[in-house]
Amino acid sequence: MKYRYFCMAALLLFTTTSLFSQENVEGISAIRIEAGYAFTGSGDLSGFCYYNELVQPLGSWFSLAPAIGFYSFFRDDEDIKLLKDVKSTGLDLTGYFYPVRTDIVDLEAGLGFYVRRWHWVVATGPEVQYVSTDIQLPEGSHGDYFVAAPGYTVSLGAVMKANSRTSISIKGVYQNDTRGIVVATARAGLNIWF
Repeated sequence: MKYRYFCMAALLLFTTTSLFSQENVEGISAIRIEAGYAFTGSGDLSGFCYYNELVQPLGSWFSLAPAIGFYSFFRDDEDIKLLKDVKSTGLDLTGYFYPVRTDIVDLEAGLGFYVRRWHWVVATGPEVQYVSTDIQLPEGSHGDYFVAAPGYTVSLGAVMKANSRTSISIKGVYQNDTRGIVVATARAGLNIWF
């Protein structure tokens, strides 16, 4: 049943794509500043993210966007006396495809890769131990470790145009790296074209 709805939506999207004008934005770059809610794939950590992207158009249908991103997660579990504080910095390179472009809104789909460095700080309470492949902590102690890993990015979003130089973007992003760390984000941002 879900497959049928997906096929119908895809058919409608691709048949209406040619109805909308494709505005030529070749040669116009944008700085995109985004912030949003982030959580890990297992749902045990939530926090926020902040991104800066330089969107460089490669014609009217595609663009390439190098970015730097920051993540901050925190978990204070009173029930089991465990504290986790996780920070991350990464460099991303994402290619965007614009299947629909109008005078008001552009829809974008992104695919890319990144390299991210994680800093994990873990503290245990009485009668709680923490064991992972990177660190082992006895009861009532704390420690930290660093992890760096490459991964891939998939995103879907929309860019709503305020005027010829500014627009507002919203998007959902899924990221997964080679160590199995999955992060999903919901972001909103400001685009400044120059």
